[in-house]
Amino acid sequence: QIPALEYTNPKPGVWPKAEIIVGNPPFIGAGPMREALGDGYATTLRRAYPDVPESSDFVMYWWHKAACLVRDGEARRFGFISTNSIRQTFNRRVLQAFIGGEKANLVIAFAIPDHPWVDSSDGADVRIAMTVADSPSRITSGLLEVVTREEAGEGGEFTVK
Repeated sequence: QIPALEYTNPKPGVWPKAEIIVGNPPFIGAGPMREALGDGYATTLRRAYPDVPESSDFVMYWWHKAACLVRDGEARRFGFISTNSIRQTFNRRVLQAFIGGEKANLVIAFAIPDHPWVDSSDGADVRIAMTVADSPSRITSGLLEVVTREEAGEGGEFTVK
C-alpha cells in the first residue's frame, strides 16, 4: 500500500509581515520535487500557484511569492540564494513575469548568477545564484556581480573574486 495524501482547497501559505524578505529556500529541482515532497504536496503546490510553471524548481515558488508581496506593497524588497538554474529558461519565466516589459513591477537590484557554494562539512559543491529584487519606484537599475576567479585555500575554503 502507498499512502496518498489529498489536500483540499489549496492556497498559498500566509507569510509573516516583513519589510525585507531574505532566505535560502530548499534546492529541489522540478523533476525530483514529487519524490522529495510526495505526490500530494507537489500537486497541491502547483495547484496553489497556477502562475508558476510546472517546470520550475521548488525555489521559484518562494521567488514568486516574495515578488507578489513586493509588487503588492506588502514588503519592500527580497533577496534569495537559489540554484544557479534560475538563469535557465524554465525558471527564468517566473522572473520575467515581474521584470522587463511594459508591466514590469520589479527591478533586480543585485545579482550574482553563478557563485560557488562549497561546504566541506557535508560535501556540498554546487553553483548558486543570489538575487535581490525591489520596486522600480525605489531603484531603476541594479548591480550585476560576476565571479572572475576562484582559488582553493586551506581547509576547504575558497577565495572568490
